[in-house]
Amino acid sequence: MKRKKKSESTRERILETALGKFRKRGFDATTMREIAEAAGTSLGSAYYYFPSKEALVLAHWETQMDEHERRARDVFARSGDLGERLRAVFHVRLDLMKHDRKLLTGLFRTIGDPSSTVSVFSRETGSLRARGIGILREALSIPEVAEDLRDQAALGLWVLMLGMVLYFVHDESPGQTRTRALADGALDTLTPLLPWLAAPVAEPLRNRLVALLADAGLWPPSALAPEVSERGALPHRQRPGTGVVRRATVGKTRRRPAV
Repeated sequence: MKRKKKSESTRERILETALGKFRKRGFDATTMREIAEAAGTSLGSAYYYFPSKEALVLAHWETQMDEHERRARDVFARSGDLGERLRAVFHVRLDLMKHDRKLLTGLFRTIGDPSSTVSVFSRETGSLRARGIGILREALSIPEVAEDLRDQAALGLWVLMLGMVLYFVHDESPGQTRTRALADGALDTLTPLLPWLAAPVAEPLRNRLVALLADAGLWPPSALAPEVSERGALPHRQRPGTGVVRRATVGKTRRRPAV
């Protein structure tokens, strides 16, 4: 037990040291050797816990997601208002990223590289995508939002959040107030529309939305993140994906067999 606690303490110290370096100097300018020296451990020990700088970033994002889910669920537990629930998801995300702008700026070139482990759409970030979509689906899980609409809406809102993160990195306003205003404005516009989208008159629009997402390889959610099913988030790292959607309508999808 004592050895396990020491191991956990060493891992946490390395991670916290790395984050401090990344936030001060940037991702590219920081080396694993510098992190190890500042953490008071050997380079081999640093690599034992984290095989790369990217692994450090992924560990940080997983920890952030834990806190994101916890804070958002605190709001869900006390509020059934759709707007308040969605604003909580978006603003908690911004709160958690407020110290990471320099880190994210340095990572943006890597995040956009499909071969990078920290790419938004990499296999390694699959669980983060699943959890990000999943917490939005939880926010939407109230009677006002139809059950069969929640997956589509959660995915659309997750894509919106990606755009918000991009804007956030380049937002030089004090406290990134422009990003927060953008998030509030977008949610104030979209929230009243979500219950309406369940109406029969909106079915062509829903079908078109799903078709667009499918053509982009973003639908069903399992095509985007293997950890997500078409009914929402599955347990963390539960199963691999099964195929790629080409076209879809609400309630029915056609898949191309996995290759």
